[in-house]
Formats: sequence, structure tokens, C-alpha cells
Amino acid sequence: MKKLEKELIARGAEVYLTRDEDKDLSTTTVNRKRNDLYNRALYINKIEPNMYISIHLNSTTSSTWKGLQIFYTSKNEENKAIATTITDYLKENIANVREIKKDNTYYMYKFINSPGVLIEAGFISNPNDNYLLRQEEYQNKLTNLIANAIEIYFQSS
Repeated sequence: MKKLEKELIARGAEVYLTRDEDKDLSTTTVNRKRNDLYNRALYINKIEPNMYISIHLNSTTSSTWKGLQIFYTSKNEENKAIATTITDYLKENIANVREIKKDNTYYMYKFINSPGVLIEAGFISNPNDNYLLRQEEYQNKLTNLIANAIEIYFQSS
């Protein structure tokens, strides 16, 4: 989310992107997706950030699933606190935020040593989420809320 990058930089953060264009980090054609994810994890470990934020859009075959959700792994003890802080702040300021979820099955996150979370910003397969995610006003609001939550986390830790 380039908007979040700009917002965090404007607030004084040093931001690194695993990619800044629509191109993966794979170095092979065999198991390309897995190799891309592994190389992202290696890059994150190399720069050793204070926090990583991985932003995605969710999708399912059912249009009934909806809402923003934060996932964390037990790989780093700070992950749950980050997920809780961001989720609680978002719940106070926007509707349609789901409960945090611990999930140790995501491939890339098994390898990342730094603390952080995965943010599923909504379901593109849900008409309402899809509509909101396409609105610049909502994108800007979500960007500011996530940046605020990150600041709150660092102020409290």
C-alpha cells in the first residue's frame, strides 16, 4: 500500500517495501510463488525492521465473507500485541473489523524474525468490501488509521 508508505514516511518512519512494482521476487520458475515469499522473508530478515506490515486483499468463493482482519504468528512474542493494538484501534474507528487470528500456517511468516502482522484489508469477493476498497476516501481513512495504530503501539511499548 503505497499510501501507507507515504504516510509513515511523513510521520518520520523509515519504510522499506519488499517490492514497489507489480513484480515478484522469485529467482526461479519452479515453485515461483513460494520462492517469491521466501525471498521476501529473507529481505525482511536482512533489514531487521522494528515491525513489518504485510497488506493484502482477501477473497473467497463466497461473497458473504467480509471485513478487515489482522493475522499474527507465534514466531515472535510481540506479534499478538501488535495485532491486538491495530485491531482494537481500527474497531474504535471503523465498522467491519474482525477479531485477530493467530495462524502459523502462512508460508512466508514462518521465516520472518522481526515482529509484525498480516493485514487483510477486506474481501474483494464481497460487494460492500470491494466497493469500499475502491474508494479513495476509504483508502485514505484506512491508511491514517493503520498509521495511527502503529504509532500507538510504539508509544506503548
